[in-house]
Amino acid sequence: MSVGFGFSVGDFIAGIELVHTVIGALRESGDSSTEYQELISQLYTLETALQRVKQVELDDIQHSEAVALRQAASQCQRTIDGFLEKITKYQPSLRAGGSGHTIKDAWRKVKWALCQKEDVVKFKMDLMAHTVSINMLLTAVHT
Repeated sequence: MSVGFGFSVGDFIAGIELVHTVIGALRESGDSSTEYQELISQLYTLETALQRVKQVELDDIQHSEAVALRQAASQCQRTIDGFLEKITKYQPSLRAGGSGHTIKDAWRKVKWALCQKEDVVKFKMDLMAHTVSINMLLTAVHT
């Protein structure tokens, strides 16, 4: 007998909305560099994987697969939450037009460029790992 996956619809909606929030925050930065465009592309790929997880139906005997998918999605959400928390304070200064405080915006842009690039690189690597993990689990479930 096939049963629902075990996540509440609200959990997946929250996860997918979180991905949209990060995409929006990055787009507001006004930076169209290749690095940020790649990050946005990775977020869309992750969103697609999460939507596939949301739609999967597992048999009762696939309990371990359900647990693995649930853990992978939870780890992914923690990674996104952590990154969003780090970039939130920069968003008003990085978006087009800035926050209206020229000196504060300039300082935050410099700080972002010098200090946060490392966080973006790590975030991109983490997203890629989560996406690959989720897709591998989905492939295993469907074989």
